[in-house]
Amino acid sequence: MKLSSASLRKAADIQERIERLESELEQLLQGETAAKPVTPSLAPTPRLTRRGRRGRSTRAAALNGRGRGRRSTSPSGPLAPAVVRVLKSRGAPMGVSDILDGLMSNGYKFNSPEPKKNLFARIYRLKGVRQVGPGRFAAE
Repeated sequence: MKLSSASLRKAADIQERIERLESELEQLLQGETAAKPVTPSLAPTPRLTRRGRRGRSTRAAALNGRGRGRRSTSPSGPLAPAVVRVLKSRGAPMGVSDILDGLMSNGYKFNSPEPKKNLFARIYRLKGVRQVGPGRFAAE
């Protein structure tokens, strides 16, 4: 199955939303928001448009309110620098599975229950990483 950039972008947006919701759930369960009562919103979710710059969706900005490109971070830091470190340490193009193994051996922790899918969806958009072949990536 060949994935288009649009479907990968959509998968990354969905993963971002899942991670944000998991983070909010964790905060609720830990009682950090006990001072503020949580009431469900009865207002309908605003309809998102696709009139972003250069035809890109403004969905990410609308979901988290902080602007495009912001992701909830892992307990071990942002993903892009960790992937670049793994790629530079090898010095040769790597596949997603090899990169994931390198991240895990370096102690990177994913918020997602399926880290390989998360990495596969996000690696195409990471700064400092470029695709050099089908499923092969190198540091810029």
